[in-house]
Amino acid sequence: MNATAAEAAQKALDWAEAAELGLKAVDKQRSAATRCEVARDSVTAAQHRASADGLEMYRVRAVGMATMWACVAGVLQSTAGGRS
Repeated sequence: MNATAAEAAQKALDWAEAAELGLKAVDKQRSAATRCEVARDSVTAAQHRASADGLEMYRVRAVGMATMWACVAGVLQSTAGGRS
């Protein structure tokens, strides 16, 4: 795969946005779990906690991918700049 610095930067941005959305989703699920715990609905609370945990794993992956693509973009940019 041949990617330009701009393409790599766009991928970094896309993954960063996914991480941001993941963080919001995790917060939403944890809040729902807390509301269920207050209402003494432990089964539904556990489901929300499990969902939050899965979303947290995805968010961590998205942050890693955003970081990786940002590094790739930087390397491609510096390499292209060196040839000019």
